Amino acid sequence: MLLSLFTCLLLAVAVQAQQAKGQLDIQLNKNILQPGDSLIIRVDYKDGGGQILNQSAATLELLVENEQGLRTRLRWPVMNGQASGALYLPDSLPHGKYTLLAGLQQRFFEVIGKIQEAKNIGSIQAMLLTKAGDWAEQEVPVAPDGTFAIRNWLFEDDALMAFSATKNNNQPLNIRISTQLDSSYAPLAVAGRAFYIGNPLSAVRQTLTQPVETSQSAFADQGTILPAVLVRTTAKGPAEQFNEEHASGLFRSGNERLLSIMTDASALSAPNIFFYLQGRVAGLQIAQGGFNGGMARWRGRPVTFFVDEVRVSGQQVANIPMTDIAIVKAFPPPFFGAPGGGGAIAIYTRRGGEANYLPANRQVFKVRGYTPAAAALHMNKLSL
Repeated sequence: MLLSLFTCLLLAVAVQAQQAKGQLDIQLNKNILQPGDSLIIRVDYKDGGGQILNQSAATLELLVENEQGLRTRLRWPVMNGQASGALYLPDSLPHGKYTLLAGLQQRFFEVIGKIQEAKNIGSIQAMLLTKAGDWAEQEVPVAPDGTFAIRNWLFEDDALMAFSATKNNNQPLNIRISTQLDSSYAPLAVAGRAFYIGNPLSAVRQTLTQPVETSQSAFADQGTILPAVLVRTTAKGPAEQFNEEHASGLFRSGNERLLSIMTDASALSAPNIFFYLQGRVAGLQIAQGGFNGGMARWRGRPVTFFVDEVRVSGQQVANIPMTDIAIVKAFPPPFFGAPGGGGAIAIYTRRGGEANYLPANRQVFKVRGYTPAAAALHMNKLSL
């Protein structure tokens, strides 16, 4: 009788421990989809009783693998025990069964760094430039041993993180950083679901509703913490690199004048781009009132304006801060993209993913943020 009572107590403790640990609940909008559909995913971190646990500073790792052995890895931030997003399924995805594995990481985005041979630096300036063109900066305290941490930035896709000395010191910076989300970890909870792209057989349909057995080892082996890769300048200039990556179609004619705003220190002193262009492009004339209204003519013909290859008014161009402009391309008439065979001015705004238009003498690293809440699913990695 005592043995039975002791056994029951052990079982009760085991059940309570299992409930306290929590589990992941994956919900899909549907498990049979067609190319062009969107797979909407919601993952809740719940206790044994089905109540959502508050894991406000966490990360959800997602592994998607298909029958051909291709896989991809995504990650979303967990807010108040929940993470959600939508994956667009392009036509290029192979038809068949896909396995979705989820693992909860008890860490948020964090950068750990160390300044080699630091001597009472006190603090450094950290800057973040995202692909969307958003810019943020903060002063980061540095410990006496040269270590520092950044924990309060949330962004999507790849971004550039740059470091520079503050006004109080002029010591050269030899920095190494690592992002904790890219290091190995033991997931707090794991779960799996399956979905199908195409029209499955009836036998396969039945398997899609069954739970997928998931092992923590699928998430644990991501390697050790390594320094982020320093983005280095290539042989081509910053403007030429930016032009190659972001100009397309008619805007790659080769018959244009390319001006680099991001490397010209004098550009920042101009009130707007029209003041800057005055006298810098042969044949281009700013008409009366053009500095305010954006009127310009080239060889007697009106000029058409584009911002990131979208046609806009001259007034919109005049209102763009010079600090937001990366390059300007001036196309003499006739430009096929301009009505009436006139000339064109194409302005490209700054964005993340490049390092060359950041100010010189800074340590620059490429860091990986979170997967956008709405993204296309691409299977381009072989399963290990």
